[in-house]
Amino acid sequence: MPWVYKDRCVGCGVCIDSCPENAISMQGEKASIDQDKCTFCAKCFTACPQGAIRPNSENPFLRGKKPHRHMGGGFGRGVGRGLRRWMQ
Repeated sequence: MPWVYKDRCVGCGVCIDSCPENAISMQGEKASIDQDKCTFCAKCFTACPQGAIRPNSENPFLRGKKPHRHMGGGFGRGVGRGLRRWMQ
């Protein structure tokens, strides 16, 4: 399930054009994904020039952690593992 990393999204709309299911729209100046329409084709991942559309495996809020800038933003493989006791 993709999600939009709002700090990276510049509102260019390239992802909207790439989505075959019309699951992406603009909410204000940022992209938003309708999870009910999304078929997880991942075309938006490669279309986004900012890398703002990410898989759920990289969503820190779904992993139970808030992103911390001093730790690389809490994104990416391996970041945050074993740190739960320090982040509470």
